[in-house]
Order: sequence, then structure tokens, then C-alpha cells
Amino acid sequence: MIESPKIDDITKELDKLELVNGIIGTAIVNRNGLTIITRLPRDIDNRKFGAMAATMFEAMETASTTLKDEVLNLTVEFDDYQLIVYVINAEIIFVSLLELNIDLGIVLIEIEECKKIIQKLLEV
Repeated sequence: MIESPKIDDITKELDKLELVNGIIGTAIVNRNGLTIITRLPRDIDNRKFGAMAATMFEAMETASTTLKDEVLNLTVEFDDYQLIVYVINAEIIFVSLLELNIDLGIVLIEIEECKKIIQKLLEV
């Protein structure tokens, strides 16, 4: 599990993403689907969201074994929003919930920077 001081630092980084136009929410989830940290709207069930994201990502990793390459991220488009899942490390994924029709360029740059900072915070 993640130590409390690191959780505080990660939460601060996720809070910064809330200021980026187009980002609805973010979550740090372990590969088993358990939510560690969330910055999601109140109408979203954090537990179900984490389980859904982890399950989809694991399914994509399993499906991609025929390509003999790693999945670095997964993007899923729904009717009203987009979901992007990134690998943080072997045990943790980073999930972003985005508005559907946004300029992804700036948003992805901000998310990538946040992901890198979180990866550094979680290095042993």
C-alpha cells in the first residue's frame, strides 16, 4: 500500500489536474480494482469506477499478448465522456475521466506530467 505522506503528495498533484479544462475526475487504482485515491464527481461510485477501469485495462493487456508488447495506456470513448488509463507501475494505474469533445493535446500533456510525478513519488 502507499504510505500516507505519499498519498498526500499524490493528492496534491491530482488536485492540480482539477484546474485543467476538460478533466472531469481522476483516480489512482491498484491493479485489483481497489481505489486508492479519487478526485471524481460525487455521482460516480468510486469502487465501481476503479473496478471497471482495472478490469478493462487488464482485459486489454491480456488481449495484447499476441502483439508481444506492453500496453502503456488505454483510451475508451463513451457516449458522454472519455476514459484514459495509464500504467503507473506494476501494481497501480492512473485513470482520467474526460469530457468527450475537448482538445486532447493540452489535456494529455498535463496528464502525462502528473503521471510522471506520481511515478517518481512511488519509486522505492
